[in-house]
Amino acid sequence: MRRNDELEPDDRDRSIERAQPPEPKRAGIRPRHVIIVLFAIVLIAFAIANFKYVEVSFLLFETRARLFTVIVVAAGLGFVIGYFTGRPTRLQRKWLRRREEEDLTG
Repeated sequence: MRRNDELEPDDRDRSIERAQPPEPKRAGIRPRHVIIVLFAIVLIAFAIANFKYVEVSFLLFETRARLFTVIVVAAGLGFVIGYFTGRPTRLQRKWLRRREEEDLTG
């Protein structure tokens, strides 16, 4: 006789197929979200208070733009750069997927 915890390779594949997906993370407002919203409000208030035209010097040319526009563009570029630098690499994502699969199966 075979014990319940001793699975043949075919049985193991069937048990993986029947495995339930992990429950999603808890919904709701987290402190991190509150801080992000507060930061966005302060940024918008600062940008609106600075609506004058300013000289903007790039590497090869100069232009005039509203300080509001300069602040919003700089914040947007900072967000994009932060997103891509904080994102896991392909190798890290592969390792994380394997770890999640191992947690589900064993």
